[in-house]
Order: sequence, then structure tokens, then C-alpha cells
Amino acid sequence: MTDLFDDEMNQMDELEFAENPKIEKAVSVEDPISTLERQKMVVIESGTKVADALNLFQTEGVGCVLIQKKEKLTGIFTERDVIWKLAGKGLDYSSEAVDDFMTKAPDVLQMDDPIAFALNRMTEGGYRHVPIVNDDGRPMGIVGILDIVKHLASYYSEEIMNLPPSPLRGAQDRPEGG
Repeated sequence: MTDLFDDEMNQMDELEFAENPKIEKAVSVEDPISTLERQKMVVIESGTKVADALNLFQTEGVGCVLIQKKEKLTGIFTERDVIWKLAGKGLDYSSEAVDDFMTKAPDVLQMDDPIAFALNRMTEGGYRHVPIVNDDGRPMGIVGILDIVKHLASYYSEEIMNLPPSPLRGAQDRPEGG
């Protein structure tokens, strides 16, 4: 009985992939990070003041900055760092160095690492950005969860663009307020 069920499931999977061969390419664990259209990378020097980093968040439209010292990555400073480590503490951001609030020695990847590794780091580490470095530890880019989502969505652009403005839902089984 189990074999019959497994056969039916395999056949359904084969039909799904035959109808939409793009899915096999879209979820390839082999695609390197370099194939992603990545967000803008903003790098600041160690010792930069928090106020200057926050200004870059706004002027550059980014959610994080990479921190380097002598062209080597030393940390990442994100919007989450602002919320969890700075907000409500009454600090003078113009006198505080970003080094005291950044995530030091973050997990990093390289351009030729598979996208799946970036997803793994984000899932396991609970963060949304992974710095990309070269062999010498020099910042080369950053990959964010939205970069990966946009990459996957590009394989389904027609389907996504043609969705109705709201999800279709059946009639409510309870009266309003009930």
C-alpha cells in the first residue's frame, strides 16, 4: 500500500515539473550567490559614529552597513542592531562608535558559494543579511533574504504579476465579530 502511495506521489511530482520546468531551475541548490541581483553594499570604517551609519541607512536606502578595518570585514551593523541594542537607551549617537553595537565577526560567504548556503546561514542564524567576502576577507557584497526571494520570484514573474489583488477566500463560516 505504501509503495502505491509513493508511486502516485512521484508521478504527481513528475507531472508538476513537466508542466513547469522553471521550478527545477528556480530551486537549484547549485546556483552560486553571484547569480543573484544583490542589494547595494555600503561599507564604513571601524570607528564610524552610529549617527553617521544611521544617516547612511536613510540616504543610501539600505538596511545594513558592513564595517571594515584595513580592508577586512570586522562586522555588520543592521536595523535590528539599532532596535535591540540602541533604541530607548538615551545614547548620544554622534559620540558612540558603531563597533560597540555591530555584530562582530559575522558569518560570511563568497560569491561562488551556493545560494542554499546563504539560506542556511539566515535560517540557522536568524538574520536577514550575509556579508560576501573574497579570499582575503575584503567585503565584496551582501546578500539579503529579499535578494533570494526576488530571484525565486523571477522564475514565476508571469504567474505572480497576474494574481488577483487579494487572495480568493470562501464565505466566512462565522458571522462578523463572531
